[in-house]
Amino acid sequence: MMSRRYKSTLGLLAAGLIVASACLGGELKLSAIFADHMVLQQEMKVPVWGVAAPKANVKVTFNGQEKEAAADAEGKWQIKLDELKASATPSAMTVTSGDESQTVKDVLIGEVWLCSGQSNMAWMVGQSANPDEEAASANYPQIRQFYVDPKNLGASSIAWSVCSPQTVKRFTATGYFTGRELHKKLNVPIGLIKSAVGGSRIEPWTPSVAPAMKEAQESAKPKKKKGKKRGKSKHSPGQLYSSMIHPLIPFAIKGVMWYQGEANGRKKSDGEKYRVQLDHMIRSWRKAWKDDFPFYAVQLPNRNTPAQVDPVGQKIAWAMIRESVVYVARHTPDVHTCTIIDIGGDLHPKNKQDVGRRLGSTILNKTYGKGTPTTPFMKSFEIEGDKVVVTFDYTGTGLMAKGGKLKAFAIAGKDKKFVWADAEITARDGVDCVVVHSANVKEPVAVRYAWADNPVECNLYSKEGFPASPFRTDE
Repeated sequence: MMSRRYKSTLGLLAAGLIVASACLGGELKLSAIFADHMVLQQEMKVPVWGVAAPKANVKVTFNGQEKEAAADAEGKWQIKLDELKASATPSAMTVTSGDESQTVKDVLIGEVWLCSGQSNMAWMVGQSANPDEEAASANYPQIRQFYVDPKNLGASSIAWSVCSPQTVKRFTATGYFTGRELHKKLNVPIGLIKSAVGGSRIEPWTPSVAPAMKEAQESAKPKKKKGKKRGKSKHSPGQLYSSMIHPLIPFAIKGVMWYQGEANGRKKSDGEKYRVQLDHMIRSWRKAWKDDFPFYAVQLPNRNTPAQVDPVGQKIAWAMIRESVVYVARHTPDVHTCTIIDIGGDLHPKNKQDVGRRLGSTILNKTYGKGTPTTPFMKSFEIEGDKVVVTFDYTGTGLMAKGGKLKAFAIAGKDKKFVWADAEITARDGVDCVVVHSANVKEPVAVRYAWADNPVECNLYSKEGFPASPFRTDE
């Protein structure tokens, strides 16, 4: 059960981010996200909001623009700046109302990404591999992080931090290593909004329950004990959206990085529901922002030690989460994913550097059109006698088997009993594909690759070093 202090903190956070504090005596206030060292989104209208005296006139001056609006009867106001050009030159934003004035200093303009999910997004650089070496080289003052901390509402917890050797260890590791890739390739400032909570399921991050979601949401309801009343917690549907996402709206963002699914991957049925839940959450966030921004989801890694058992004897709850993420990426507009099936071994893989490289490269490819490498995905398959030929999207300059012959492929006949299979890379019409077969299956109908929570060594890669996404051809 959530403590009274923690419940109070969530409520205060929601209120604090909306208006920074209560409007007392007509005091002019900006939403807390508008603070020194912030990064504003380029090439997009930028909302600025806060509170002032009821009906008071408010003026925002920034980057050669001067915009005015009147506060409503409750003192709430919002002004939209015209599209801004990327700039690493520090600027000041001044907001005035009557005799009152607020100034935000050291403002940059670039690309802003919301980083959300559970513990693997909350995981910090200081907890990742080689933290001291990473910190020593973190001289990136144009990368900044806004930290939404649900446990501590001190002045330093709701603020923008400038990346430096002294501060970077508190940055989201996945967000930072991804942002570093974007900064190097795009040469613009990068803003990271870290809003993630360890152990959280997807249901608390979703604002509402559509009819199609009702069954999927049932597993998220807190169990009630006889004789005790339970208040809302971070696991209640919609709770984290209300406290950690909604207050950020409509701050202009380029898109979302999402790393979550572990908490929803405890049983196969949850993994199957996840595709409905993820799609609904994405559409709900886009509707709230009134912006169809790109959404990038990191697939779950392998976990613990690879299980050397038969192809149908392994747990598949996490495999179902991975498949659901790929399904949403294929069916929901501008949703993308990358694979980290080879860098896990733990619930919290410390190698967030490769997560950032792959996610960053995928974003650069899909959102910024840079043609950078991304994850190979199963595209189609054809049955040719006793063989199954599998083709892929995003093979780069070709496919390769890392460290020897291909592993982790399984094949089944009409009896749907999967056995380990032999697999080789070959070229068809100048494009690499994989041919799968087994002497024990004369009439194959389906193929699976790395289809388990903890698959045996899976070593199908593009020559650019991106591992192929796990898949199955059977439904």
